[in-house]
Amino acid sequence: MINNVLLLARISNGNINSKPETYTIWDSYREALQALIKNFYYYDYYDIYFSRGKQGFENFIEEIIKKNRIKYLFIGFAAEDYTFDLKFLVYLKHKYFLCIIHTTQDPETFFEPRDRYYDQIADYVLPFTFIPNGSIYNNYDIDTITLYGLYNKKLFQNQNLQKTIDVTFIGNVNKANRKTFLDFLVNKGIKVEVYGPGSKNGTISHKKMIEIINKSKINLNFTDSAYSTYFDYNTNTNFTIGTKINARIQQAKGRLIEIYLCKSFCLSQEGYGTRSLINDDRIIFADQEDLVNKIKLYLKNDKLREQITKELYDKSLEYDAINKFKTILPKLEYKSKFISNIYLDEVFIKNYASYRFLYLFNFLYKLKFKLAFNEFKVVLKYKKIDFNTIFYHFKMQTIYAYRRYRRISK
Repeated sequence: MINNVLLLARISNGNINSKPETYTIWDSYREALQALIKNFYYYDYYDIYFSRGKQGFENFIEEIIKKNRIKYLFIGFAAEDYTFDLKFLVYLKHKYFLCIIHTTQDPETFFEPRDRYYDQIADYVLPFTFIPNGSIYNNYDIDTITLYGLYNKKLFQNQNLQKTIDVTFIGNVNKANRKTFLDFLVNKGIKVEVYGPGSKNGTISHKKMIEIINKSKINLNFTDSAYSTYFDYNTNTNFTIGTKINARIQQAKGRLIEIYLCKSFCLSQEGYGTRSLINDDRIIFADQEDLVNKIKLYLKNDKLREQITKELYDKSLEYDAINKFKTILPKLEYKSKFISNIYLDEVFIKNYASYRFLYLFNFLYKLKFKLAFNEFKVVLKYKKIDFNTIFYHFKMQTIYAYRRYRRISK
């Protein structure tokens, strides 16, 4: 089994940039590695960067690697993130002979503009989805092992609550065609309780989400892509402004697994993402009419719902983080390939340089002018930026600063 491991990821549970009730897939990722690996160290890279700036961030990471004789560096990239200086990672890899392992969210959306640049230095890539595994990664000679989303089964449990809600959807209503589906159900006389960004109930905590899932006879899951311009204040996430055609992408959605881990019933939208997780015609709807028909069928048949739920609960246990890593860690034999050349073309450079403004504006609002100036020096070095992205980060960090001020001043 591997040892001397450092994980850098967006660990939201306990993150000083997140609300305390926040919990994400990276927390399960970290908890599983921590349970299975000796000499394991982890940090939320946002916390380090926001408190220390670029130079302090890089000095801190190198000191941790040197002090603890790190052999394996796991990096869990947030979906839209360009925090890491790729040349700095190459420097660390060569100086300390690191075996670098990347995991990225939503590679269907971010492989071309970002992942393939970072992945050229990785010894292994553990994608959260099956879709890009194979031909896309093989074309770049990237060694991959499909990880899928990971969950802590202790946090998604059956609470044996009375099923008082007919149909529920929990998620971002603003994405793709979700509102169209939900409006269609209402027009057909089906009452749907909706929670999340863009809904009248708004965003709810992890604890409340589990309660709602347990109270619902039918939970809904949609498989549209990560494309969004929504600012998630809870996790301080800023989605990169992307191309709207990404809204056509279907991807695996972890909500499906979370619901069945709670021993609750879920109907999921058709798509490669759904079938890569659970390939079962009984729970998949193809279009609006099919969804209405399945909802009416299962609302009338409690025993059938319960039977399917019991079967798919067993399937969902495959995605428990500890269970999954027990099979994957033995495959990660130590290696550290030498990187003779990395490609940094205009696409990556413009995204990387423009992303500095997330930190630059944040540091300005916190009156950390030296750290803000250091970000600006990176921008001057590359001289390629996207003004739409810069304005987006200005807007989002202004909102974040205002809400942070309101929270602190109470």
